[in-house]
Amino acid sequence: MNKKKPTYKELENRLAAAESIIEALKHHEVDAVVGENKIAFLLLREVTEALKNSEAGFLAMFGLAGVGMFQADSPAFQFTRVNQKFCEITGYSANELLAKTYIGLTHPQDRRRDLNALTRVLRAKTECWTVEKRCVRKDGSVIRVEVDGAVLRDETGRALRIVGMIRQVAARKSGRTKSSA
Repeated sequence: MNKKKPTYKELENRLAAAESIIEALKHHEVDAVVGENKIAFLLLREVTEALKNSEAGFLAMFGLAGVGMFQADSPAFQFTRVNQKFCEITGYSANELLAKTYIGLTHPQDRRRDLNALTRVLRAKTECWTVEKRCVRKDGSVIRVEVDGAVLRDETGRALRIVGMIRQVAARKSGRTKSSA
Protein backbone atom coordinates (compact mmCIF):
# COMPACT_ATOMS: atom_id res chain seq x y z
CA MET A 1 0.00 0.00 0.00
CA ASN A 2 2.67 2.41 -0.93
CA LYS A 3 0.90 5.45 -2.40
CA LYS A 4 2.99 7.54 -4.69
CA LYS A 5 2.93 11.22 -3.88
CA PRO A 6 1.64 13.37 -6.73
CA THR A 7 4.13 15.58 -8.46
CA TYR A 8 3.87 19.35 -8.36
CA LYS A 9 2.65 19.36 -11.98
CA GLU A 10 -0.08 16.79 -11.17
CA LEU A 11 -1.25 18.88 -8.22
CA GLU A 12 -1.23 22.01 -10.36
CA ASN A 13 -3.36 20.27 -13.00
CA ARG A 14 -5.85 19.05 -10.37
CA LEU A 15 -6.12 22.55 -8.93
CA ALA A 16 -6.67 24.07 -12.38
CA ALA A 17 -9.44 21.54 -13.07
CA ALA A 18 -11.08 22.24 -9.71
CA GLU A 19 -11.05 26.06 -9.87
CA SER A 20 -14.16 26.35 -12.01
CA ILE A 21 -15.94 23.84 -9.76
CA ILE A 22 -15.02 25.81 -6.66
CA GLU A 23 -16.26 29.04 -8.26
CA ALA A 24 -19.55 27.36 -9.22
CA LEU A 25 -20.00 26.14 -5.66
CA LYS A 26 -19.17 29.57 -4.22
CA HIS A 27 -21.75 31.28 -6.44
CA HIS A 28 -24.37 28.60 -5.73
CA GLU A 29 -24.49 27.62 -9.39
CA VAL A 30 -24.40 23.96 -8.33
CA ASP A 31 -25.39 22.27 -5.08
CA ALA A 32 -23.09 19.27 -5.06
CA VAL A 33 -20.33 17.75 -7.09
CA VAL A 34 -19.73 14.05 -7.64
CA GLY A 35 -17.02 13.34 -10.19
CA GLU A 36 -15.85 15.46 -13.12
CA ASN A 37 -18.60 14.34 -15.52
CA LYS A 38 -21.29 15.30 -12.97
CA ILE A 39 -19.82 18.79 -12.69
CA ALA A 40 -20.10 19.46 -16.40
CA PHE A 41 -23.63 18.08 -16.44
CA LEU A 42 -24.76 20.19 -13.48
CA LEU A 43 -23.30 23.38 -14.92
CA LEU A 44 -24.83 22.71 -18.33
CA ARG A 45 -28.23 21.96 -16.76
CA GLU A 46 -28.09 25.25 -14.81
CA VAL A 47 -27.27 27.24 -17.94
CA THR A 48 -29.97 25.45 -19.93
CA GLU A 49 -32.61 26.16 -17.27
CA ALA A 50 -31.63 29.84 -17.12
CA LEU A 51 -31.86 30.09 -20.91
CA LYS A 52 -35.31 28.42 -20.96
CA ASN A 53 -36.58 30.80 -18.27
CA SER A 54 -35.21 33.81 -20.12
CA GLU A 55 -36.76 32.72 -23.43
CA ALA A 56 -40.12 32.02 -21.74
CA GLY A 57 -40.12 35.50 -20.21
CA PHE A 58 -39.26 37.08 -23.53
CA LEU A 59 -42.01 35.19 -25.36
CA ALA A 60 -44.57 36.16 -22.71
CA MET A 61 -43.63 39.85 -23.05
CA PHE A 62 -43.56 39.66 -26.84
CA GLY A 63 -47.06 38.22 -26.92
CA LEU A 64 -48.65 41.02 -24.91
CA ALA A 65 -51.41 42.55 -26.98
CA GLY A 66 -51.11 46.14 -25.71
CA VAL A 67 -48.20 47.18 -27.89
CA GLY A 68 -46.77 46.10 -31.23
CA MET A 69 -43.39 44.43 -31.03
CA PHE A 70 -40.85 43.38 -33.62
CA GLN A 71 -37.34 42.10 -34.16
CA ALA A 72 -35.38 42.79 -37.33
CA ASP A 73 -31.95 41.66 -38.47
CA SER A 74 -29.02 43.98 -39.04
CA PRO A 75 -28.06 45.59 -41.35
CA ALA A 76 -31.05 44.99 -43.69
CA PHE A 77 -33.67 45.45 -40.92
CA GLN A 78 -35.83 42.67 -42.35
CA PHE A 79 -38.37 41.57 -39.78
CA THR A 80 -37.59 38.25 -38.11
CA ARG A 81 -40.34 38.27 -35.49
CA VAL A 82 -43.53 40.28 -35.04
CA ASN A 83 -46.43 40.06 -32.63
CA GLN A 84 -50.17 40.20 -33.32
CA LYS A 85 -50.57 43.84 -32.26
CA PHE A 86 -47.88 44.88 -34.76
CA CYS A 87 -49.85 43.05 -37.46
CA GLU A 88 -53.03 44.90 -36.44
CA ILE A 89 -51.28 48.28 -36.53
CA THR A 90 -49.80 47.73 -40.01
CA GLY A 91 -52.63 45.70 -41.54
CA TYR A 92 -50.25 42.94 -42.63
CA SER A 93 -50.20 39.30 -41.57
CA ALA A 94 -47.15 38.01 -39.71
CA ASN A 95 -45.95 36.12 -42.81
CA GLU A 96 -46.29 39.24 -44.95
CA LEU A 97 -44.32 41.32 -42.43
CA LEU A 98 -41.53 38.74 -42.27
CA ALA A 99 -40.93 39.47 -45.97
CA LYS A 100 -40.71 43.24 -45.32
CA THR A 101 -38.21 45.60 -43.73
CA TYR A 102 -38.53 48.13 -40.93
CA ILE A 103 -37.64 50.98 -43.29
CA GLY A 104 -40.00 49.64 -45.97
CA LEU A 105 -43.01 50.42 -43.76
CA THR A 106 -41.81 53.97 -43.11
CA HIS A 107 -43.41 56.77 -45.13
CA PRO A 108 -40.90 57.86 -47.83
CA GLN A 109 -40.67 61.41 -46.42
CA ASP A 110 -39.74 60.05 -42.96
CA ARG A 111 -37.14 57.49 -44.08
CA ARG A 112 -34.07 59.74 -43.87
CA ARG A 113 -34.85 60.76 -40.28
CA ASP A 114 -35.61 57.14 -39.36
CA LEU A 115 -32.35 55.93 -40.93
CA ASN A 116 -30.40 58.65 -39.11
CA ALA A 117 -31.76 57.39 -35.77
CA LEU A 118 -30.89 53.81 -36.68
CA THR A 119 -27.41 54.81 -37.84
CA ARG A 120 -26.69 56.41 -34.46
CA VAL A 121 -27.68 53.16 -32.74
CA LEU A 122 -25.66 50.98 -35.12
CA ARG A 123 -22.58 53.17 -34.64
CA ALA A 124 -22.99 52.81 -30.86
CA LYS A 125 -23.62 56.52 -30.33
CA THR A 126 -26.63 55.36 -28.30
CA GLU A 127 -28.15 52.01 -27.42
CA CYS A 128 -31.77 52.95 -28.12
CA TRP A 129 -33.93 55.33 -30.07
CA THR A 130 -37.41 56.83 -30.06
CA VAL A 131 -39.02 58.21 -33.17
CA GLU A 132 -42.47 59.36 -34.13
CA LYS A 133 -43.07 58.74 -37.81
CA ARG A 134 -45.62 57.94 -40.43
CA CYS A 135 -46.16 54.30 -41.32
CA VAL A 136 -47.70 53.09 -44.57
CA ARG A 137 -50.25 50.34 -43.90
CA LYS A 138 -51.01 47.46 -46.25
CA ASP A 139 -54.13 49.24 -47.55
CA GLY A 140 -52.02 52.32 -48.43
CA SER A 141 -53.34 54.47 -45.61
CA VAL A 142 -50.83 56.42 -43.55
CA ILE A 143 -50.85 56.37 -39.75
CA ARG A 144 -48.67 58.01 -37.12
CA VAL A 145 -46.74 55.69 -34.84
CA GLU A 146 -44.18 56.01 -32.11
CA VAL A 147 -41.34 53.50 -32.12
CA ASP A 148 -39.04 52.76 -29.18
CA GLY A 149 -36.18 50.53 -30.22
CA ALA A 150 -32.89 49.10 -29.10
CA VAL A 151 -30.02 47.22 -30.63
CA LEU A 152 -28.79 43.77 -29.59
CA ARG A 153 -25.05 43.24 -30.02
CA ASP A 154 -22.70 40.28 -29.95
CA GLU A 155 -19.74 40.04 -27.59
CA THR A 156 -17.58 42.08 -30.00
CA GLY A 157 -20.10 44.93 -30.10
CA ARG A 158 -21.37 44.19 -33.62
CA ALA A 159 -25.09 44.89 -34.05
CA LEU A 160 -27.00 41.66 -34.60
CA ARG A 161 -30.57 42.90 -34.65
CA ILE A 162 -32.91 45.60 -33.56
CA VAL A 163 -35.95 45.16 -31.35
CA GLY A 164 -38.75 47.60 -30.99
CA MET A 165 -42.15 48.48 -29.67
CA ILE A 166 -44.61 50.39 -31.79
CA ARG A 167 -47.86 52.11 -30.93
CA GLN A 168 -50.27 54.15 -32.95
CA VAL A 169 -50.56 57.78 -31.86
CA ALA A 170 -53.34 60.27 -32.45
CA ALA A 171 -52.73 62.70 -35.30
CA ARG A 172 -51.57 66.12 -34.15
CA LYS A 173 -52.99 69.32 -35.59
CA SER A 174 -49.56 70.86 -36.07
CA GLY A 175 -48.35 67.92 -38.18
CA ARG A 176 -44.91 68.10 -36.57
CA THR A 177 -42.96 64.94 -35.74
CA LYS A 178 -40.44 64.38 -33.04
CA SER A 179 -37.27 62.35 -33.18
CA SER A 180 -34.63 61.63 -30.63
CA ALA A 181 -31.81 59.17 -30.61
